[in-house]
Amino acid sequence: MKKDELKYNDEDDRSIFEDILDFVKVFAITALVFLLFVNFIAHPVNVKGRSMYPTLQDGEFGFTSIASTYIGSIERGDVVVIKMMDEESGKETHWVKRVIGMPGETISCVDDEVYINGNKLDESEYIDEEYRQEMVNEFGFFNRVMKDYVNNQGITVVEACDFDSVTLNEDEYFLMGDNRPYSKDSRDVTVGPIQKSQIFGKGVLVLFPFTEIGIN
Repeated sequence: MKKDELKYNDEDDRSIFEDILDFVKVFAITALVFLLFVNFIAHPVNVKGRSMYPTLQDGEFGFTSIASTYIGSIERGDVVVIKMMDEESGKETHWVKRVIGMPGETISCVDDEVYINGNKLDESEYIDEEYRQEMVNEFGFFNRVMKDYVNNQGITVVEACDFDSVTLNEDEYFLMGDNRPYSKDSRDVTVGPIQKSQIFGKGVLVLFPFTEIGIN
């Protein structure tokens, strides 16, 4: 009887070990798949700030497609996630912006309107006209940027001005947020054009909050 009990216990111990080994294998495979997913296929994105409002809102969570930047092309109007260096921490951070200017193009602003190679850009597909008008009513502009200069009396004056014309190199893109008065982007001389190597992901699939689920 004792011999049978010992045999049963040995078999039971081996079964538990096999269960643990199977669990470790499943965990390792799952972790590997997850790492491959977030590093080569898609990466989580947490929207911070209001620079892309109302297209994307502060606090929204989703994924951006990394694979699309390798197997697809970047087109005007695309929402992209870019890699930027945080000036304070010196660490890499991610910004969400929209592609406005393509490599080789000249982007300019005349009377608060954006022009590409001298032609007025139609942004009706992604800029909410009602919200745009709200911003114009509040600030007096939408695409312009705030600049400061010293006038003839030696007084520093801050006013809204058309941003400087920029001609892009063959590997550069001009990016802007949809919420122009609140967006720091390529219009700012401290940011300027974005190189292709800085584009980390294309598009944002919003998963939370559930009421905002969708692809942008």
